[in-house]
Amino acid sequence: MEREDEIRTIAYHIWEDEGRPEGRVLDHWLKAETIWQGRERGAGVLAAQSAPSAPSEKGPKRAAGSKTRPLATKAKSRPETRR
Repeated sequence: MEREDEIRTIAYHIWEDEGRPEGRVLDHWLKAETIWQGRERGAGVLAAQSAPSAPSEKGPKRAAGSKTRPLATKAKSRPETRR
């Protein structure tokens, strides 16, 4: 599929997910374009990540845009109570 067709498809799904609002064509297109570009960059990142690398000393990975919360944390186990 060509770039423009892929962006159009993504924009259509965004439009549907937002309840098919009118007058948001440009917003949906720009958002879809950003998503498409991220996917394209992600394909290059995946190839780079497959090469072995040294472990990171920066700590746990964090959610995008988050400065305080780790991306994934282990749940604390609760002690079993006897009945």
